[in-house]
Amino acid sequence: MNKLHFEQQGSGPKVLFVHGGEEAGGLTAFAAQTPLAQSFTLIMPDLPGHGQTPANGPVDADEDADLVAELLTEPMHLVGHSYGGSVAMRVAVKRPEMIRSLIVVEPSTIDIAADDPVVLQMLMEMVQAIQIPDLRERVIAFATVLGIHKEWPNPLSETYRLLAESLPTLGRPSASGLTTQDLTEKIVAADIPSLVISGGHREAWEHICDRMAAALHAKRAVVTGFGHAPQQNGKDFNTCLGEFWAQIS
Repeated sequence: MNKLHFEQQGSGPKVLFVHGGEEAGGLTAFAAQTPLAQSFTLIMPDLPGHGQTPANGPVDADEDADLVAELLTEPMHLVGHSYGGSVAMRVAVKRPEMIRSLIVVEPSTIDIAADDPVVLQMLMEMVQAIQIPDLRERVIAFATVLGIHKEWPNPLSETYRLLAESLPTLGRPSASGLTTQDLTEKIVAADIPSLVISGGHREAWEHICDRMAAALHAKRAVVTGFGHAPQQNGKDFNTCLGEFWAQIS
C-alpha cells in the first residue's frame, strides 16, 4: 500500500489536515491556512490519487483513514474537509488517544441527516448528477450540488476521471460497517473536543452540520463566502480554529 506524501511547515502544536476532492492535495486545499504556521506545525498529506500520492485503487474512507493515522506520531489536532471530514472521523475512532481535538468542515456524512426533507432534496439532486453518462458533466453537476464552483479541465485529469467513475459507489456502506452515528458515538465516548464548521451557502449543509454538532456534542461555527470550502476564507476560518484551540488548551 502506498504511503502518503505530506507537507509540513511551522512550529508549535501539531495540526493534521485531511483534504477532500482537491486534485492537487493537502497543501493546495488548505493553502489559506498557512498563516497558522506561525503558531502551529501544519501537516498536510495528499490522499491517494491526489497531489504527489499515487492512487491505490477505488476510493475507500477506511483505507485512507489507516494511512492518515500513520502520521499521528504524537497527539495532534485533526481537521477534515468534505470527504476528508469522514476520513478524519475514522482516524479519531482508530486512534482516539492521539487526537487533541477534531474539526470537521461540511463533512460528507450526509447519512446523519438523511431523514431531513431539505437534505433528502440534496441527496436526490446528487443521485441525478451521478447518473449523467458523460464523466466531465457528471463531476461538474455533482460538485455544483455540493456548492463547489471552479474551472474543470477538459478533458478531465486522471484524478477527476477516477472521482467521476467512483461517484456512484460513494454512498455505499464502508468496509468497517460503521455508520456516521456509530462514529459520532465513539468520538463522544472518547471525550474528544469537537467543532463543526459550515459555509452558510446551502440549507442542507447547515442542517447536516447542525445534526453533526448535536451528535458530537460539538461547538458549531459558520464561515461564509466560499461555498463548500469555507477554509478558503482564510482570516475568518483561521480565527475560528485558533479560538477553538485556545478554549481547549
